[in-house]
Amino acid sequence: MLPPPPSVTDLRSIGVRAKETLTWKVRTPMWRVHATVGTHVLPWDAHRTWGPVLRFDQHPQPVGDHPKHGIWYGAADPRGALAEVFQETRVIDRHADAKYLTGLHFTRPLRLLDVGGVGDGVWITRAGGNHALDSAPHSRSQEWARVIYQAFDDVDGIAYRGRFAGGVCVALFERTADAFPSNPLLSLPLSHPGLEGRIATAALDLGYRFL
Repeated sequence: MLPPPPSVTDLRSIGVRAKETLTWKVRTPMWRVHATVGTHVLPWDAHRTWGPVLRFDQHPQPVGDHPKHGIWYGAADPRGALAEVFQETRVIDRHADAKYLTGLHFTRPLRLLDVGGVGDGVWITRAGGNHALDSAPHSRSQEWARVIYQAFDDVDGIAYRGRFAGGVCVALFERTADAFPSNPLLSLPLSHPGLEGRIATAALDLGYRFL
């Protein structure tokens, strides 16, 4: 069970050690699966200001539009992005909501707080929590995200392990807006024939159905 986070003051006192952060390098790609039709659709490079909704949303309560608080989720590989987006149905539907797979290279290194044991650090344990952070109810993990965001203004976001593919996932705060490129590395609809083989392989690996 994940306890509540320390106060912002206590978290600043605990601090962040060098090995407790992950540096996302400029030439390391990041991937995102995103809808292009439906409600709350955003461009591939836009931070969502509507929330809190998902695990590491740092938006204040109540749920609604919070223009000063944006969040952007991505994964280290396409399989991880697909696993997270289609986790509820476990069906990779290439046509629903005209979803796209987009990859990009950031224009500057990102400093991410490692809360999932991605590297050698155990920051979450030292801060009084545990690795249930990536599986606890969203309301509790959002509490942690809020105090992390307030305590460490030199942290660009959170690095964690995806619950379904096990790879590295990230939640980036709006302060990373300057790190997004003008154009993505790749951006194609999931229905594109060129992606069919890769998506089919990911579905097989994950045990998801594939449409």
